[in-house]
Amino acid sequence: MAFASEFLRYGGLVLQVAALILLVFGPLNRYFPLFLYLLSLVATTGAETWVIRSVGVSDNLYFNVYWGGEFLLDALMAFLVISLTSRGLEGTPMRSKTVSLLFAIVAVAVLVPFVAFDSDVFGRRWNQSVGQLLNFAVALMNLVLWSSLLLARQKDRQLLTVSAGLGVMVAAAALTLGVRQFTNQGDVLRDIVDWVHRLSQCVGPAMWCWAFRVVKPRLTTPPVDATASAG
Repeated sequence: MAFASEFLRYGGLVLQVAALILLVFGPLNRYFPLFLYLLSLVATTGAETWVIRSVGVSDNLYFNVYWGGEFLLDALMAFLVISLTSRGLEGTPMRSKTVSLLFAIVAVAVLVPFVAFDSDVFGRRWNQSVGQLLNFAVALMNLVLWSSLLLARQKDRQLLTVSAGLGVMVAAAALTLGVRQFTNQGDVLRDIVDWVHRLSQCVGPAMWCWAFRVVKPRLTTPPVDATASAG
């Protein structure tokens, strides 16, 4: 089990780096917010791996690195979804209202924790609640993005794939943080959702690699000249 966990951790990191490289040599300008997110994702994954191997998960350093990275990634993810939605709805009358709705969702998700949650601010339980709320908010925003892309007359398959990969990662993160609040270490349900979360960290970047892959143009055979072949 430990080997499989490490395999998924390093496998996810490799896929993240691969997606980052494909993006740099591909549509970087179009997906620059995703570049920032992937760069931060690689950095936080590497930092967590180094801290785990150096001091272990029980040290306070791991707590700070983990939750600092989580909140940074959540903020970048929200910015990414807003950016993708704005691009996907470019030239449509729904663009301004939809983007305003997404900003309103972000504002609510940021303010609610300081009003509704009674746990110690920046404590473990408070961080889990905030992380779950932020991921749920981003998942809702991504659903708005996905719906707008599906309703568009011209389907942007690359953008749909990018949005789908993001949705997989966000949904798994929200599920994991939610289950952790109601289960204890070693519970079967917690182990299952932890594995789902690890797997999502591979599936999401893999979908981005697929979206940014280099597609070679198909070679077409020129039509045969019937008069030339007859002569």
